[in-house]
Amino acid sequence: MSQRILITGASSGIGEACARRFAEAGWDVLGVSRRRGGWIQADLATAAGVAAVARAVEMPLDAVVHSAGDFVAASIERTPPEEFERLWRITVWARHALTRALLPRLEAGAGAPARAIIHIASLAAHRDFPNETAYTSAMHAVIGLARAQDAELRARGIRAAVVSPGTVRTPLTERAFGEAALVGALAPAAIAASVGQLVSVIQAGGYIPEIFHVPQNST
Repeated sequence: MSQRILITGASSGIGEACARRFAEAGWDVLGVSRRRGGWIQADLATAAGVAAVARAVEMPLDAVVHSAGDFVAASIERTPPEEFERLWRITVWARHALTRALLPRLEAGAGAPARAIIHIASLAAHRDFPNETAYTSAMHAVIGLARAQDAELRARGIRAAVVSPGTVRTPLTERAFGEAALVGALAPAAIAASVGQLVSVIQAGGYIPEIFHVPQNST
């Protein structure tokens, strides 16, 4: 029987790379995207979107990858509260809400391999960058959320871990930064490889709380 994984943000960037990697490894991949693209279409910043995903997942899950997110590059004065809230809802609130909704599908039976919840965070949670208040604060929250989820759920056979990359070349970063700033940026496939490593380690009974990726252009 093939293993089953749910990946948010699966239509592009890191989420798409994760979907491709696990599909090539023989996993049954369920993707979630605001754009359908063959996946479950849902806006995870809304309660209706989270509920739609929960209804669509009818079988047990071996892993969940929270990759959906957003980015705001602006000073405090130029970040409207509604943009700040939207980023937090898709990046933090949705991860809690969706994990909560999917717990019945994730809990492992006695003797079964541990289930994995992998959060895509960022080096922005460990370094200080100007003009990224909304994004950086959300990444801090994602790491705290993952640690809290792991502490609570490990007794139920579920482990939560994090991959924290620096700048990754994705459609989102291409729009936000432009080509010059992406020289030496990480490839989404590299992040997907780390996600695969974390899932494998968790299923084997081990645990790595966080993997970091530093791009070549980082100082």
